[in-house]
Amino acid sequence: MYRRRDLFRTTAGVAMGAVTLSGIPGGVSAADEPSIDFSEPLPRAGSLGVNEAFKAMSFGDASGAGWTRWTVQWFNVQPEPGELNLFYFRDDNGESILERQLASGLKVAAMVLGTPEWAAETPDLKPGTSVPRGLYEPVFIDEEINEDNTWGYFMYLLASEFAGMMDVFEIWNEVEIPATGSNAVYNTWSGTAEQYYQLVKVASEAAKRANPDAKIMISPYSYFKDKDAGGGDRLKWFDEFASVVKAKGADPFDYFALNLYRNPHDLWDRYHGGVPVAAEKADRVGFRARLDAIGAVGKPIWLTEINAMPYDDPLPGWNPADRNDGFRITMAEQADYVLQAHALAFAAGYERVFFQALQDDPYPVPDELWGLVRYSDDPEFDQDASRARPAYHAYRIVARFLADANRAELHVRKRNDPSGLSKFASRFEWAQHLAVFHKGSVRASVIWNGTGQEASISLKATGTSAILIDNTGSEMALEPGPDGRLTWVLPAAYRHFDLFGGDPPGYFYIGGRTFVIVEQGVSPSAPVDAQGFLRQDGQ
Repeated sequence: MYRRRDLFRTTAGVAMGAVTLSGIPGGVSAADEPSIDFSEPLPRAGSLGVNEAFKAMSFGDASGAGWTRWTVQWFNVQPEPGELNLFYFRDDNGESILERQLASGLKVAAMVLGTPEWAAETPDLKPGTSVPRGLYEPVFIDEEINEDNTWGYFMYLLASEFAGMMDVFEIWNEVEIPATGSNAVYNTWSGTAEQYYQLVKVASEAAKRANPDAKIMISPYSYFKDKDAGGGDRLKWFDEFASVVKAKGADPFDYFALNLYRNPHDLWDRYHGGVPVAAEKADRVGFRARLDAIGAVGKPIWLTEINAMPYDDPLPGWNPADRNDGFRITMAEQADYVLQAHALAFAAGYERVFFQALQDDPYPVPDELWGLVRYSDDPEFDQDASRARPAYHAYRIVARFLADANRAELHVRKRNDPSGLSKFASRFEWAQHLAVFHKGSVRASVIWNGTGQEASISLKATGTSAILIDNTGSEMALEPGPDGRLTWVLPAAYRHFDLFGGDPPGYFYIGGRTFVIVEQGVSPSAPVDAQGFLRQDGQ
């Protein structure tokens, strides 16, 4: 039996080197690191976000991300009843970090959480997790905000103060994680699903009265822990919340959000649903269908955290040999992940995708190397390109060619599955992947291999010129053959998960070395002609 362990997918062992354009196994050498022109940042992509961009502003500006996320801790922004602590949004010199980010073109989504002790209905719980006092009190009395509803009062002040600066509010984070168990450290909410619905309803009423442009997002949802709690057949917390929404209505929220890590295929499956034969019944239904079924028809879905974290970066307090524990990947593979994950996410239909995060936490790191760039608080290294991991350069490729596309399609070349292994790896049959994005007359085709053997791909040339870009941003001209087709050999995939029953034989949860073919002068309606590939529209 092969058991899906998607939340923790990674494999032990050093990655086998696939030959790159430069001929260097696994990636480019330090001498070949791509440069970053900080003086000419990429245009901001409205569908692309990177969390905590304020921690490395120059890299955030140069990334092409159009959005970032701030964690707004209620207990710090309103540490006692009354007015807000506005210094929370300023640096040590008193300068507004929010205004600096907005001036650079970034939009900010606020993740609001953390009940202060003075507002707690049940004091002395884990800090920040209590249901707020007065949650069922009227939000307004005689058209005036009611301070007895502590949460409504706070959201009214926050939305009013920062209207036009923070208009999207994520209400708490991963509220489905319980206070006990292996993930208890991430628990943020002690209330029930019905009380959480009331939290959202109050936030919506208060924020939208203060700022008519305010939008409310459901607490970003981590899925796999909730599926485990439901025994694989149901989603314990989500199903309870869905019942409340179905009974009381979906009007209080505007967006739904997911936090999904490590396996790019999961991004497609959580939107559309896995294959009908998936071993765990909960995997068979995607969140587009789940939301439509409870009256949230057409409400956009965001990915508010994605990442597959590396182990092989020697940093203070971080020993790669000790961190190669079967759950993490290499930095070269992370660059492939960035391209594959965003390609599948945008082709699936997510409205916005946020990477977690722009910069590592200060060293020594307690848990993961989260960043697209390495940590530094020294202004001397503010624009030091050596801080960027390969994933950062891949992210810039996403911003240039995938994000904000006018047209996005996924095509796959399938393989046979005589042993029925799709039951344990929903996308086992997807042998090679082709995600196509149009931005005006530019077509970008993201290509990668999902099998353990190298494979060739052949596309009909549709433009006036073509280049091939690898996952670091290195480019080379690509000329069509006498038959008018562009061909390339895709290296084999090798990232297989071996722990806890592992992946079925021949399935690789991150594909092989990933490339982007960019063609100029392509008609926006030009069909995709790839030998053996079929368009994938849903489940």
